[in-house]
Amino acid sequence: MADDEIAQPVACVRCQQDALLNMAGHCSDCIADMGLNHLDEHGAWRAELAELVKSGELAGA
Repeated sequence: MADDEIAQPVACVRCQQDALLNMAGHCSDCIADMGLNHLDEHGAWRAELAELVKSGELAGA
């Protein structure tokens, strides 16, 4: 991404709301909700996230 590009919202796969902050398909509100209220779903998401990082598909900039 070029330095002059403007961030674009991306739809969350869980709630379908557009969000600028999106981690492995999920918005921050859904990540928080899973962590507080849906521990099994949160664990599955964390495992998926770990695989994305391990594969190099998701990396910090």
